[in-house]
Amino acid sequence: MTEESELFSQLGRISVATDLAGCEAALIDLARREFDPQSIVVARFQSQHVPTSLIRWIPDPRARRSFDEDYLTFGFLFDPFALKAERETGMSAYRIFEIAPDRFETSEYFRKYYNECRMIDEVGALHRVNADTVVHWSLGRVKGFPKYTRGDVRKFKSLCHAIMPKLAQLASVDVPDRQAPPSSGTLAEIYRSLSTDPQTRLSQREADVAALITQGHSSHSIAVNLGLSIHTVKVHRRNIYKKLSISSQNELFGLAMPKLASFQRRT
Repeated sequence: MTEESELFSQLGRISVATDLAGCEAALIDLARREFDPQSIVVARFQSQHVPTSLIRWIPDPRARRSFDEDYLTFGFLFDPFALKAERETGMSAYRIFEIAPDRFETSEYFRKYYNECRMIDEVGALHRVNADTVVHWSLGRVKGFPKYTRGDVRKFKSLCHAIMPKLAQLASVDVPDRQAPPSSGTLAEIYRSLSTDPQTRLSQREADVAALITQGHSSHSIAVNLGLSIHTVKVHRRNIYKKLSISSQNELFGLAMPKLASFQRRT
């Protein structure tokens, strides 16, 4: 069988699947054959809930543990794909660096989570199912393997037009059986809740800025996202650090961890 025939055969198996279990083997076979990823994940993002893992192929135990214990409980709050999903209106596909904040690779989240699971590259697709639900398909590459080429990214984006509508259909069928627990709130809400003292409690705008800082945005990017001047963003940043008695983005990230860890224990 030629490579093209094998691809069409796998797409055919996916197209006739009646549930995610019936689609899983063909999807993994296709992804491994066409893209050689070291992780394959299909997840469902739902408003005010932690993500649900629908399909997960992560052979490396360390990376699998990091995904299960970190990403699915709080890491998604920093994930460019999860954040993009909030604004998704139809179907789209990206290489992660197309949508990541401009300082993402220097963020504390990237250092902790990506170094733990050894991820160096990712392509992912999003497909909105309904007002509250988006399905995400992700293929990751880890250290020791090359990053995706432009050709890989083009091919992935092309195949997504055939695969994502089916995944969205099957994920909507499986919704009642895989209800996710509530999330710990947005990062801005977490930063807003750090203190009840009027002298040290962050304003809503300061909390918004704090969230964007820890997600990996520079002052310029924050200004663009919030419609502020860079000067105003820098004033907010100084006020945040003063109120919280910190001096770096790493410390700001660390302040949110006890709240997130507490939520992780509850779930």
